[in-house]
Amino acid sequence: RTMNVIESRAKRCLLVFAILAAIVAAGCANPQPQPESKSENGLVVILPGVEGNRWQLSGSVLGLRDAGIDLEIDIIPWGSPPFHSIPNLTNYPENQKRAERIAARIAEFKKDHPEAPVTLIGYSGGGGLAVMATEVLPDEVKLDRMILVGAAVSPDYDLTNVLSRCDHGLINFYSMADWFILGVGTQIFGTIDRKYSPSAGHVGFLDGDKKLREELGLTQIAWESDWMHSGHYGGHIGWLARAWAREYLAPTIVASRHR
Repeated sequence: RTMNVIESRAKRCLLVFAILAAIVAAGCANPQPQPESKSENGLVVILPGVEGNRWQLSGSVLGLRDAGIDLEIDIIPWGSPPFHSIPNLTNYPENQKRAERIAARIAEFKKDHPEAPVTLIGYSGGGGLAVMATEVLPDEVKLDRMILVGAAVSPDYDLTNVLSRCDHGLINFYSMADWFILGVGTQIFGTIDRKYSPSAGHVGFLDGDKKLREELGLTQIAWESDWMHSGHYGGHIGWLARAWAREYLAPTIVASRHR
């Protein structure tokens, strides 16, 4: 009975998070002139969280545009209708099919633009989908870089295959302060890869293999208190702040293009 009460409260909190995320995603900064996107310059594929829809990332996209990112930006909605967060998180067979469709979208772009870099960004549950999609990319297709933002994937996930498909490695943004959704939440409901543990978006990837970091390019960036000025106070909603995307996420995309 106690577990049922905890799950009920967690579900209510996830609903409140979805509502608050919509408010944060709208962004508070004054709109800036937005650069025209150019497919030939490259593609940024963004996968949203377990709500699986575009609306929650509107502030993030505006932040990238504020920073002058002129690549094509494609938010791929991957989940069931709104407020199906738990089924989207827990339906592993369906998520495998979703990952294959995402991989096919990236492969199609690379076929049309073979020299253009592709950056894959996964937010929260979308971080798990990003990992799964990368693993099923065709052998001839590589990402420029993968960026995980508060990802709901297990911290002991074997990243060897994923990193081998990223020319400029993988960046994992995580926050120890994101303890409820990516700590308690994934211990109760599980991660996208169906481990009942805190997520890599909360504690980072725990694999101590130096080869992953030094040779294959795993970079981990923990939340810092300095980020509060950009609207990110350490919790799960902070990853959606427009100013945070402009000041901290955008430079990791630019760096991969000019490395």
